[in-house]
Amino acid sequence: MKNRNVIEGLFTYRLHVLKKQTDRTMNEAFTDGIALTLTEARVLLSVGSFGTLSVSDLGKASNLDRSQASRATDILERKGLVEKTSSATDGRGVVVTLTAKGKKTYTRAAAIAKARNDDILATLGQAEREALGKILAKLIAAQGGDETAG
Repeated sequence: MKNRNVIEGLFTYRLHVLKKQTDRTMNEAFTDGIALTLTEARVLLSVGSFGTLSVSDLGKASNLDRSQASRATDILERKGLVEKTSSATDGRGVVVTLTAKGKKTYTRAAAIAKARNDDILATLGQAEREALGKILAKLIAAQGGDETAG
């Protein structure tokens, strides 16, 4: 029992628990709202937010590995939400853009994401939200990360 208390007190453990809880909440919201998984919605939101991206850059922008981003892109392409074309700068590369249908779905996905994020943060006061934002940015920077990657 003593070891259990040690792990439950670790920041990384608690952060992982929160991530799993919020991933579940977001996955349910996207599945119910736009019939996309969390991974597919992340890719759609990344393309919609950052514009045309290579699959590699898309993985970085959506905080997924290249194979996850590639699989999600394939699914989104089959659903008519994104289009893959040859890169103008890299003959072997592929870039991903939103289709007209994808732009409409992106708008809905962004609204779902904002609403769920607001729900998740509703337990905090405004000052706590601002402090949390600053703390997360500082921790991400200290780890050498890029906040746009997640």
